[in-house]
Amino acid sequence: MGLHSARSRAFVVAGAIAIAASVGTASAKSTSSASAHSSAGFSAAIAANKAYETRPTSIGITTPVGAKIPKGKTIDFIQCGVPACVVEGNILAAATKLLDWKLVRINAGTSAQQIADAYQTAVTNKPSAVIGSGFDRSLFASEIVKLKAMKIPVLEAFVADSTGNGIDVVGGPKLNAIQGKEEADYILASTTSKSASFGSVVPSGFANMVQENTAFQKEIKAQCSGCSVTPLIVPVTSIGTDLPTRVSTFLTANPKILWTWLGYDDMVSGVPVALKGAGITSAKFSTISMNGTVADAIKGGQDVYSGIGVSFPEVYWREIDLLARMFAGKSYAVDLNDATLPVWTITKSNLPSNAGATLFANVVTYQQQFKKLWGLG
Repeated sequence: MGLHSARSRAFVVAGAIAIAASVGTASAKSTSSASAHSSAGFSAAIAANKAYETRPTSIGITTPVGAKIPKGKTIDFIQCGVPACVVEGNILAAATKLLDWKLVRINAGTSAQQIADAYQTAVTNKPSAVIGSGFDRSLFASEIVKLKAMKIPVLEAFVADSTGNGIDVVGGPKLNAIQGKEEADYILASTTSKSASFGSVVPSGFANMVQENTAFQKEIKAQCSGCSVTPLIVPVTSIGTDLPTRVSTFLTANPKILWTWLGYDDMVSGVPVALKGAGITSAKFSTISMNGTVADAIKGGQDVYSGIGVSFPEVYWREIDLLARMFAGKSYAVDLNDATLPVWTITKSNLPSNAGATLFANVVTYQQQFKKLWGLG
């Protein structure tokens, strides 16, 4: 996601929002997992992808809080203006309810000023903690200073910022690098050509996606010096509007591209239909994260072949775990280790029957595991 100085640009959204890329030369009709492709291709990518396609069973944390978690806390959630953020709010609501905490959602819209205003509302509310998703710290720099002075913790998810200077980050640069590499490994594992042309479609407002795209291109170059990646940078405002037309125009102008990484799950809507209308029949996509549109497209072979990365529930429940440890006076270092987040590459061969569920999680038993950490199960 391209980024903005101070308050001059559109918001950087969550994440949730994890992200995606697709590349390769495998048959457009193939529905087998990438790990099943010929070892004559990129062996390192095939091996890495095989591990990524194994469904995780652990949330990545096993150490209990080990102390009584205070009740009655109020958490302000700065909810951005894309569909994924509403889902994130619902996930946080389920977790906070278990701990007898109150979740207050503050609408942050999609503009820089709206985001700053939302954080100012949190300053006025004086909650126990503030959680945001995908917002670059430059968009609420003065509010961070105020919240820090008030000793109110601020957590951010799916951002390009690192922990420090007033915020704690779950799902930052480390996760972005992992998901970018995971995306590249899936596409390379689905490819045999040593001179393949790949595409990436990245929203200009998401800084975490910029980092993912850097990791994506780095992995492609490391394993295939003769391959190329052509990016398409799109405005955030195109998501849900003219993005499908932009993508079909991009692929028409770059006919050698077969595999394309299509940002994150919200960006898939409408693209298969637009491609069909443009007469494009050989395009293949991979994306980051999973929603009903992505699940249906993968299941129906509608140009989308995988959804990768960590799912929203594990990230946001981990943020609540962080706050639970903080409020209980315990170390929360385990929550800041993004390398332990449970990522998964989902394809038609391992697509769960409930993949399209609103609160879909990679780890089936994530709620039970967190409850155990919190002394509730």
